[in-house]
Amino acid sequence: MQLKKLEQIGNYTEEGYLGAKLLLISSMSFLGINFGLAFLLWFFMVSDTILGVAASIALGGWQAITHCRFWSGILTKIAILFIPLSLALTAALAGFNLNIFVLTAMYVLIANDAISCFTNLLSIKTKERYINRDLVEMLINGLRSIIYTTAKNLIDKIKSFDSDGKK
Repeated sequence: MQLKKLEQIGNYTEEGYLGAKLLLISSMSFLGINFGLAFLLWFFMVSDTILGVAASIALGGWQAITHCRFWSGILTKIAILFIPLSLALTAALAGFNLNIFVLTAMYVLIANDAISCFTNLLSIKTKERYINRDLVEMLINGLRSIIYTTAKNLIDKIKSFDSDGKK
């Protein structure tokens, strides 16, 4: 019986919503994240989503809106915030302060969503699609490049030690 309830989208209970909200607020409070910054991020995420849907309707009609693009955009933003948040929570429990990762992700998401809101408004006004540089994509590509380069240099250094016979 319970599995059928879980399969239906939108069948959420008020207790589940309050639990998720309490978990998010308590984890942000535990890390000392400013509530105003979290509210600003929420405001720009909601505004960007609404303006993105409006721009898609203005440019391509109702058929331009797809559930896949909508949910992938929302889940990407949540994942980008969840990864540093979980890393900082784990580090805080171990006695380390890695809040800089959470703050950096929040600032990048705020800047990205603010720019996206502006380009969506511009797209609605001029009826042309404007493409903005996605700061989140640039951040992910930059981090991936740094991690790849560091790992490659480390592996090359280990291989050179093995081939030279040095320790």
